[in-house]
Amino acid sequence: MKRHLIFPLILALVLLIGSSFSSSSSATPVFKDCYCEASDGSCSASVSCGGGCVAHCLPMGDCEANCSGFYQFFGLETTIQLQNGTNGQLVSELARISGKQISYSPTRPNELVNADYKKAVFWDVLEVLADRGTVQIAGRNFEKYRRLREVMLSDSRFSTCISNTPVTTYVNDLSGLTGLPLHITSGPPMGVINLKVKNVTLKELLDKVYDETGTRIEGLE
Repeated sequence: MKRHLIFPLILALVLLIGSSFSSSSSATPVFKDCYCEASDGSCSASVSCGGGCVAHCLPMGDCEANCSGFYQFFGLETTIQLQNGTNGQLVSELARISGKQISYSPTRPNELVNADYKKAVFWDVLEVLADRGTVQIAGRNFEKYRRLREVMLSDSRFSTCISNTPVTTYVNDLSGLTGLPLHITSGPPMGVINLKVKNVTLKELLDKVYDETGTRIEGLE
């Protein structure tokens, strides 16, 4: 090969390799952080997720954070029928339906389980179990989520951080968490929420989502 052709060939190879690395790098998920702190300073929560995240902080020590989409399973339609079964069998079925790690410590561990749930809301099933023992989801006590629902539905105030989360995903999360029939009535459903607010009610939070994204969410009772 002639010497005057060697340099252009090497340069082309370098550019091709560089382009390959750049393309590979751009495909890597960009992790976003969520952080919030309770208004009384009693707790804080943070998480980093590739597909967006949400953190909630309530006074008196109730703070938690999860990747976006986590709460949707609370609203799943659930059918479980079990006769003279065990708590282990029930928990295994709940974990299969939800795709979550679920544990349950009943106050009467040796009692046989008879469950007959037909198209029940997953949240309602968890509440029945929580009234009879301790339910944990991915290592977190279900009572935290009960407390969060209570605060949101009572117009009490909380702090929250939402990062890199599409409005549709957030609406599905909120619907599962609150049990409300929330839905988008106008604006871009795929608008992305990046919001950090303190001491707001649920209505005020939805108004702030509208201010940022132009997407209107309704369904509050």
